Amino acid sequence: LPLLLIPFLVFSSCKKDKDNDEDSSVNLEVVKRQRATVTYVGATWCPPCGANGDPTKEHMESTFGSDVVILNVQSGDAISSAGEFGPTFGSAFQSFVGSTGIPHAYWSSANVAMDHRGFYGDNNANATAADANINAILSDVDVSVGIAASATNAGDSALIINTKTKFYSALGEHYIGVYLLEDSVMANQSISQSPDAITAHNNVIRYSAFDGNSLGAQSIGTSFTADQEVTGSYTIPLWSGWNISNLQVAVVIWSSTNADGISNSIIVDVN
Repeated sequence: LPLLLIPFLVFSSCKKDKDNDEDSSVNLEVVKRQRATVTYVGATWCPPCGANGDPTKEHMESTFGSDVVILNVQSGDAISSAGEFGPTFGSAFQSFVGSTGIPHAYWSSANVAMDHRGFYGDNNANATAADANINAILSDVDVSVGIAASATNAGDSALIINTKTKFYSALGEHYIGVYLLEDSVMANQSISQSPDAITAHNNVIRYSAFDGNSLGAQSIGTSFTADQEVTGSYTIPLWSGWNISNLQVAVVIWSSTNADGISNSIIVDVN
């Protein structure tokens, strides 16, 4: 994999001036909208992942669409080796709650305490429980921070991601994570009580724009006033093993660099 590039951050109250006339992040519009962020940890070698975890993950995405941001960690398997960013990211969640089992998922937002559990047995029960977690997050109208983003392919060698974060109340230090995801990653999946099958894995975490910690979360400032906006620009290099047409970017705003610190998020397509 290519070396990580350290992102270039722009801090701004969004007053247009000569320096940022060409910065497309200034033109982004933040919608005051709370999304549910779901970190899913699974693996191709894990039979319950194929039988129960993956179907529940796909149910969440098909049911809630852009209201849910799924960060799919393939944990040291045929898709992501143990040293890559995705497994490192997932391990931070597993260690935080003291879990070693997969499949396992984490539901996160600013004002609803992070919940987590595994998926086993009845997939209807798994889906119902996941729906309850997501609906509890989406029903929260006290949105504390919002995010907008765009991702542009810069000549098939790198992505340029522009972001705008808006704080709706006065808050302390916050962080941003910019993650490259890949859809339709085909791999042989073990499935409990069924033959293995070649399966499409979506939202696979491939890379982070920042490597300063295991969550890829970088500070964007130590204090913020109500209605303050902060813009940023990040670069992620592309690897030939990824299908460029299947790439997306997830941007996550964190209130801390702990696994339970996710505030809000968004997924955008690469243009």
